[in-house]
Amino acid sequence: MNSAVLQFKEWDAPAGVSSSVLFDAGLMSGIYILGFANGEEYVGKTVNFPRRFTDHRRRWPDIVFVRFAPVLPENLDRMERAVVSEREAAGVILRNLLLLAQPLGPSRLDVLIDKQAQAEWLTAGADYQGLAVDPHRTRVARRRMRSRQNLDRLMRHPKAHQVISAVAAYVGKVIPSPDLGEGGLWTLTAVPGTSRGPTNRRLATLSIQNVEVMFLGEHKDEAGEWRPYSVLNISDRGELPDDVSGHFEAHNGYRSAGTVRAAWLEGLHAIPELLDIPEVLLAARSLALGQLRKGRGAFSGYHNDAFADAVFVEIGASVDPQ
Repeated sequence: MNSAVLQFKEWDAPAGVSSSVLFDAGLMSGIYILGFANGEEYVGKTVNFPRRFTDHRRRWPDIVFVRFAPVLPENLDRMERAVVSEREAAGVILRNLLLLAQPLGPSRLDVLIDKQAQAEWLTAGADYQGLAVDPHRTRVARRRMRSRQNLDRLMRHPKAHQVISAVAAYVGKVIPSPDLGEGGLWTLTAVPGTSRGPTNRRLATLSIQNVEVMFLGEHKDEAGEWRPYSVLNISDRGELPDDVSGHFEAHNGYRSAGTVRAAWLEGLHAIPELLDIPEVLLAARSLALGQLRKGRGAFSGYHNDAFADAVFVEIGASVDPQ
C-alpha cells in the first residue's frame, strides 16, 4: 500500500495549546507524523489521535508540528510501515529507531498506546506521568456524577417519561448522527435553573451551539396549578402549512442564529406532533444543522450525560423494542 495516497493535514503545535483547540473534531483513526525542533520526526498510528498527541506531548516538549492522515483501522499497520520507509528514504532521522523490541510482535495495544510509551513506562518510576489518566476523562466523570442528581430530580416528576419522549423525538428526527456530537455540538440539561421563578420552571433544555432549539417547562396558572408547556425553535426559511404557521412567531433572541420561528404550546406532546409535519421537520433540521456546523457550543460543560443516556434508550426502544 503506497503512502502517497494519504492526505496529510499539518498543524503547528505550540506548547500550552490543548489538542481540542489544535485539531478538528472527529480526527480519530489514522497515521501521524510529529516534527521536532531538531529536525527529527516520529511516525505513528492511532485510533484516537487527540489522546495520542496529548500523550506524546507529555514526553516530548520539543514537538513543533504534527501531520495527520485518516486511515481505516484495518490498514494502519501497513500504512505506518509505508510512511516510515518513505521518511527514512527521504533522509529524515526518526525517533522510531529508539523503540525497544516487543517480544510478542504486533498488538492491538500498540494502536491504543504507542510502543515507545510502553517501553518507557516499563522501566519508569512510580512518578512517571507519560501515561496518566487523560484530564478530559476526569472532567467527563465529574460531569456524569453531577448530571445524575438532576436526572433523579426529573425522574421524580410525574411527567418525566413524557419529557424524555419529547426530547427523544427531537434528537432522533432532527440531529444527524446525534451520538457523534453529544455533549459538544449539542447539549442537554435536566431541570436547569434557566428562567426559574415562583411561577415558572424548566424541565429540560436542548441547545445546539448557543441556541435553545427546544425546551420544556411548567408555568403556574391562576388556580395555582402547574401546567406543562413546550417550546420549539425552527429556521425562518420556508413556508409552513396555514394550520401550523399561526403557532410560530419570529424571535430574535439568539444572536448567533439571527431570526428564528418559535412555537409556545401547552402540553409536552406538542413537539413530537409538530415534527411529524414535513415542513416543520425541514425547518427544524435547517436550524439544527446550521448551528451544528458552527462547532462546539458554549454550554457543553453543562451537558447531562445521564439524561442523554435515557434519551438514547428511548430512541433505541422506538427502533428496536428488544
